[in-house]
Order: sequence, then C-alpha cells, then structure tokens
Amino acid sequence: MKKFLIILGVLILAGLVVAGVFLATFDVDRYRPLIVRELERAIGRPVALERISLGWRQGIALQLKGFTVFEGVAAGNRPVIEVDVASALVPLWPLLRRELRVSSVVLLRPRVHASRDAQGRVNLVGLAAAAAPAGAAGAARPAPGAGQPAISFRVDSFRVADGTLRWTDAMAQPPMELSLTQVDLAVTNIAPGQPMDVELRGALASQTPNVQLRGRLTLPTLAGGPAVASSGSAEQVRFTVERLPLESAFRAAADAPQLRGTLTLSLELDALTLDPQVVRGLSGRGTAKLDEPVVANLNVLRAVLEKFAMIPGLVETLEARLPESERAKLNAKDTVLKPIELSMLLEAGVLRFTGLTVQSDTFGLDGSGSVGFDGTVDVRSTLRVDPALSAALVRSVNELQGLANDTGELEIPLTVQGQAQRLAVVPDLQYVASRIIATRAIDLLGEVLRKQ
Repeated sequence: MKKFLIILGVLILAGLVVAGVFLATFDVDRYRPLIVRELERAIGRPVALERISLGWRQGIALQLKGFTVFEGVAAGNRPVIEVDVASALVPLWPLLRRELRVSSVVLLRPRVHASRDAQGRVNLVGLAAAAAPAGAAGAARPAPGAGQPAISFRVDSFRVADGTLRWTDAMAQPPMELSLTQVDLAVTNIAPGQPMDVELRGALASQTPNVQLRGRLTLPTLAGGPAVASSGSAEQVRFTVERLPLESAFRAAADAPQLRGTLTLSLELDALTLDPQVVRGLSGRGTAKLDEPVVANLNVLRAVLEKFAMIPGLVETLEARLPESERAKLNAKDTVLKPIELSMLLEAGVLRFTGLTVQSDTFGLDGSGSVGFDGTVDVRSTLRVDPALSAALVRSVNELQGLANDTGELEIPLTVQGQAQRLAVVPDLQYVASRIIATRAIDLLGEVLRKQ
C-alpha cells in the first residue's frame, strides 16, 4: 500500500511537471485569430486582441492583453471597452471532474463607454462586455462527444482595478459628459440566476474616490430563449457621493448662470430592473447637502426685480435711490447662499423634495421641487426679501409696498427652472402685477380724497 501511494505521488508530480512544461512551451497566441473570430461572433461587435498567454499560478493562468470591443463601422468604429490586461485563474483539479471553474477574473485598467443618444436610446454594450465573465457563470457547455455530460462553468470572483467609465448623454441640453475614474469593482457570491454582492468605488470630478455603490445584483439572462428572458435586477442598493464639485461635474459656459458648490448625496434604492430603457422607473429615498453653494453669474434678487415690467425702469430707479450698502447687494454678480440640507424621495427617476429652505444675505426662499438625473431643475417657491432691505426698496419705490407681508418682508412667488448649467428665475408676474396695481389704486384713491 505504501509503495502504491509513493507511485501515485510520483505520477501526480510527473503529471504536474508535464503540465507545467506544456503551459510554458505551448504557444496559445497562435490561436488568437480564431479566438477573435469567435469573440466577434459571440458579442456581435468588432474585436481586437494584441496577445494571449498561458502560465501557471496555483492553476492555469490565462492572460489577454490589449482587448478592445468596437461599436461597429456604422457608429464610426468607436471603442466601447478597452482593457489593458484581462486575466483568469483556472484550478486544475475541477477540470478532472468536468467542471470549468474560474477562481478569479481580473480586468486591469478597463475603459468603458456608455451613452444615451438624442432619441433616448441607451447603449450599454461596453458595460455588458465588461460584466460578461460574471454573467456567464453557471452556464453549461456541451461536451464534444455525443451523449457525454455537459461541462459546468462557474466563476468565483470578478474584479475590476483602476477602471474608467465614461457616460455621454446627447439627450441632455446641453449634451453632458461624465467620467468615473479610479474604478475598483468587486463581485462575489456569483451564482446563476441568484443575487451577487457588488461593491464599487470611484472618483467623480475628484482626485480621490468619492463615489460608492453597494448592493445585490442579478444579471440579465437569456436562458430558455427570449420568451423567458430576464432583464436582471438589483436590490439593497445604497449609493453615496461625497463632496462632488458641481461646477466640475456639470460644466457650463463661462458666463452662464450655474449652481456651484460641493454636493454630498446618499440614496437607498428600492428593488429595480436593469432594463436601461426603464431606468426612469427608479424609486428610493435619500438625503442631500450642498456646502458652499453659489449661484454663479446670477444675482437672484436683481433678476427677479428686472422682470417687473409693470414698473418701468425699476432697477435703474433703485440703483439711483438706494444707500450704497444696499445698492452693492443689488449689483453683486453672484448669489452666495448658506449650506442647504434636505430629504428627498426618488420617484420615476426624479429626485423630489419638500421643505426646501435657502438663505442668502438678501433673501430667504422656501419651497419644493425636483431634480432629474439629466440635471433638469424645477423648484416652486416663495422668496422673502430681508426686512431691512425690503424697507429700503419700498422707500425707494413705493409701489413695492403691495408685496410686503405682515412682517414687512417683500414676498414674491417664483419658479427656478432649467438645467443645472443654465438656471432661470421666473417670478409670478400675475401675482406681482395684481398687488402693485392694488397699491397704486389705493394711492390714487388717497390722493383723490385728500384733494376733496
């Protein structure tokens, strides 16, 4: 028995040596053209591959260098995913049991491009190609011989290191482009048709990682044909962004009004489908905080007063009559705000909020509204001018007295609309006109009575 074990050990060692020599000398790269053709047929897109190599690291180590998937000739042959190095580790022993087990797949420095065109069609081919190793887990591969059992295939873990995800949105106005860099992604507990644990970190408009996403993901499957195809789903998703500089993430023309500041956002998403065409159905809840907020290139109070066409030359009159300190507030280029905090609900892909409170040195604003993922802002609110400034404005132009509330504040309903890069402040001119006309009527009646 002892001799048998010794002989068996020698045979196993010899087999490992032979396997090692084979892996060291076998030129798998000569099959690269064939592999590229098969990849193109499977993906349905042009593919480029610079080199394939085999090695041994506690298992068969397969490495692909310079892997690129292109959009296609009709779309200008733009790359949708580029990977510097893709590696997979395949343990030897499971192969003897007709099980193709990949203990790990690592993509090093992948660059993925996702987009939405002007018609709203979302292109996630690059993301789908990047996630293919995890999505293929559990699939059965037919054995070459008829009547032979299929070879099972599984992937234990999938990781992305130092990746880049670029998103372009031609539907947004103006068109938007965002880049998530320094992407590290880990996918574990991979099983066919079952939720996988996903954790992602990256940097958005930042030198250091400031974005994190955690959740459980079930990838789409076409098992059983289109009739029973699943679009995939996600659950227990938590998304956080820390100190995102709005002016870097959402760029605008140099002189265009723009909301600036550093945004901290936390969202918990309900169970959702991964169908990119119904992403507008997202729902959840969260909180947001905007530090150092500034409405650049827009004096909100001046913009409101400039729309009072029922009082010709209002702003010019105020500039001529106001004290220097109050005139400086009216002539300031930007509107500096105090930090803003609010709770939100995510409904139908739109962040909705109530209880919004905004405060500057010239006014306070209370209201509610929404912000879309495309940067669309719609806020309905009431602006109340600081009491001291209100008194100075009324002393300069008496007609404004009609807008004063019981505490002496000028009170103006208004709407803030547009893109984050191009905000417009629109007062309720019908309300303003009715109050000013009423004040004028009272003044005229007083003059008539005094003359009598």
